[in-house]
Amino acid sequence: MLSPREQAIVIKAMGNLKPTKMAFSDFDRDENEIEILYDLKETPSILDLMGVIVYLKEQFNQEVYLTSFHCIPPAIKEDTLKEAQFFFDESKTAKANSATTGVH
Repeated sequence: MLSPREQAIVIKAMGNLKPTKMAFSDFDRDENEIEILYDLKETPSILDLMGVIVYLKEQFNQEVYLTSFHCIPPAIKEDTLKEAQFFFDESKTAKANSATTGVH
């Protein structure tokens, strides 16, 4: 499970990749590993993804894995999503921002 501080670090690190949704998954993972599930607006370059992995590995001092929601193997997808800790959803953020600013 990621703390709010750790979630903020991931959100900041992934920001340039234009995430639409992110979650932490501890399904079938070791305690010393962090797996971030993500969905992005655009396909990132491998260098961009590697940069995020290296940065997060340095921040958390743990192995970090980034996995697209689309790449979760079908055999474990349902269980993985059931156990995932969602911490970023662009559509909910956009709705909350429009509600506070009065923009719809």
